[in-house]
Amino acid sequence: MRTTRSNAIDHLIDNARDTGTGRSVPRAASPARGLLAGAALLAALAGLSACNRDAAPAGDAAPAANAAPAVAPAPVTPVEARLGLANNNGAIRYDGRVDSEATRKALSIALAQAYAGQISGDLEVAKAVKPAPWQDKLPQFVAALGMPGVAVTFEGQSIELSGQVNDADRALLLDKAKTLFPGFRYGGLFEGVGGAAASSDAAAQALAALVPGKSGAGEIAQALNKIEVRFEEGGARIAPASLDILSRAAKAINAGPKDARYEIVGPGGGAGQPADNEILSRQRAEAVKVQLIVAGANPGALDTRGETGTAATPVRFNAVK
Repeated sequence: MRTTRSNAIDHLIDNARDTGTGRSVPRAASPARGLLAGAALLAALAGLSACNRDAAPAGDAAPAANAAPAVAPAPVTPVEARLGLANNNGAIRYDGRVDSEATRKALSIALAQAYAGQISGDLEVAKAVKPAPWQDKLPQFVAALGMPGVAVTFEGQSIELSGQVNDADRALLLDKAKTLFPGFRYGGLFEGVGGAAASSDAAAQALAALVPGKSGAGEIAQALNKIEVRFEEGGARIAPASLDILSRAAKAINAGPKDARYEIVGPGGGAGQPADNEILSRQRAEAVKVQLIVAGANPGALDTRGETGTAATPVRFNAVK
């Protein structure tokens, strides 16, 4: 269309010239002819302009009425604020997540003051985190958390106790938690304080029936095999509900023959392929061993083994001496 317009304009300009002599005619010399040529040129340009509008490129067209609307971003699911504290022989390590930089600074200052500088760690700040319901009274609680080997995790309205804590300290910390944070859920080693079994009553009763210094390794293994150790789905992390019963198991092992040894066979099944099952089984057996050692069991009394195959099996304890 551009070439057609150019040729038409050139043709009109040529018509404005003197066809008799082949020379350009001055405007003043032939006003009538000039006016006619100008009128013809304007008329032609108007027609070409209309043609140009009819053939407008697609990019200049109005957007389609049925164009799809923009997709709104998916909403972010809020998560609970979390703070983990671990006392490693007086040196405190912490981590977690909070809702703002102001909260992060306030908690960091409070922890540094509570532990006189013997502390390290950091907190992640994220917009999706809910405000921490335990923030205001946390300094009063951590003042009582001076036992080496103890660990505590705050998450939302739950508090989980773990690590190496004797019965008296468990009771002290639970009483402190209930006073400062009424209505919270108290998990981990807070469960079972005062003699109540946190997991399996049958296992707790069997362990309590053992006679210190008189029960043999075989009897202890039978009691241990009543324990139902729970793990997080698809992993080797022991669920908080099993921490109390494993603490009782460690006491039973220590009260038995000093030269006794026990093989821990991790739960089988649940990971797909046989080779993967054996790896997961061995990892879970190691996790049970570590938890028993943390609770006071002699490391030299414990061995571990993974279970082959795909069949689901519980944790087993075998007396090997």
